[in-house]
Amino acid sequence: MNQEFEAVFIEKARAAFLGSTRAMDARMPVRLRAARAQAVAVAAQHLPRRRVRSWALPAGAAAMLCAVAVGGFLWWTQVSQPAVPFAVNNNDDVNIVLTNDNLDMYADLDFYRWLEVQQQSQGVQDGAGGNNNG
Repeated sequence: MNQEFEAVFIEKARAAFLGSTRAMDARMPVRLRAARAQAVAVAAQHLPRRRVRSWALPAGAAAMLCAVAVGGFLWWTQVSQPAVPFAVNNNDDVNIVLTNDNLDMYADLDFYRWLEVQQQSQGVQDGAGGNNNG
């Protein structure tokens, strides 16, 4: 169906073109040729002043290749930084942050360190002196 429609359209277009050329006077083709010649002459006078040099395309491609090579080298050799910077340097902080403990106890951290030292020294005394309770 599409081919039939196309064939009918082409026939109608051809008939319209031939009808318009028959109705044209004899001077019209001469004037059209003169206008075309004048347009070609004007276009030939206005050639572009800036022409692309024969070496511009290869030089541009070489520059692009160098930029890609340098960028790829820098990207490949970069030192990867950890996603969480404090996680590598200080494991104590990571343990504090990751636990679900009450963080209020860390306000008196010196007290808890003193308490630990006291318990350790008491354990050493109990172990050396035996059991005093009985």
